Amino acid sequence: MKRKLIVKILGFSTLFLIMVFIFFPVNNLKGYIFERVYSQSGILLVPESIYFTLFGLPGVGMKNVGVTLPLGDQELDLWSRKVTLRSAFSGFFPPLPGVSLNITDLKKGGDIYTKIGKGLNSVAFNLEMNQVNLEQIGPRNGASPLKGLVDIDSDIHLNETDVSKSSGYFNVKIKNMMVTQQNVSPPDPAMAAFSFIIPAMNIGQLNGALTMKNGLLEISQFKFGEEPSSDFKGSLNGDFKIEKSFEQSTLNIALRLKLSERILQNPDAKTFISFLSSYQTSPGEYGLKWNATVSDFTNFSIKAIPERLNN
Repeated sequence: MKRKLIVKILGFSTLFLIMVFIFFPVNNLKGYIFERVYSQSGILLVPESIYFTLFGLPGVGMKNVGVTLPLGDQELDLWSRKVTLRSAFSGFFPPLPGVSLNITDLKKGGDIYTKIGKGLNSVAFNLEMNQVNLEQIGPRNGASPLKGLVDIDSDIHLNETDVSKSSGYFNVKIKNMMVTQQNVSPPDPAMAAFSFIIPAMNIGQLNGALTMKNGLLEISQFKFGEEPSSDFKGSLNGDFKIEKSFEQSTLNIALRLKLSERILQNPDAKTFISFLSSYQTSPGEYGLKWNATVSDFTNFSIKAIPERLNN
């Protein structure tokens, strides 16, 4: 009788320890994982359920997930059917330990995969987007300024000690792109004269390709709106020189634009066309150029205002 009692006690104790091992650490681990992800990246994950995945490198799978991404001083809210967070390696010589985040089946369509690796003096960043609907990418409590389906393929290796050793590429393609009507106003009330309304415009397809070498991010291709039905056509070329102090990095680019007759005759485009008039190169065509640091843009200095492109 005593032996049976001991067996029952051991059985209940074993079951209790198993339950504690399965449930208690997992609940604590969930909070630890999300806290670490948020503190390191600013990404907030709120899943309906969580589970471990052992295929490939170990990771954590989540279902019906709210994903909040940092977007400057704003936040971007997304919803995904499935998110997988794994340990990962980036780069080759040597590989950098890091994490990958696979966001599958976004609410309005598309998948996002990103991988970040961190070494002693370097960072490797990979981003892939597949048929992501731009309508769901916009600031919180605000409509997206763009519509269309975007594909992105990028791989950047940034050397924080010697920026000249950084390398990588960034390719983007957008189909059925449209600009929604929006008000543009500088944050400084003293520059209210530069406010204007951007009318709704059909752009069509955008193709962009950027390459990084020796700390210089060069725009090797960037064209948009080449279809006959496009209201807003143009191209972008130039480069972005990255400095060790990112605020001192310099943007040197030229933007060429052409507006359709429909936009030129649109009353809603009046302030937009008035703004562009200082940059007109021929009827309906405009050229703008910038040569300013990141600090100039963040502080909205006078150098952040574009100059007229002469050719």
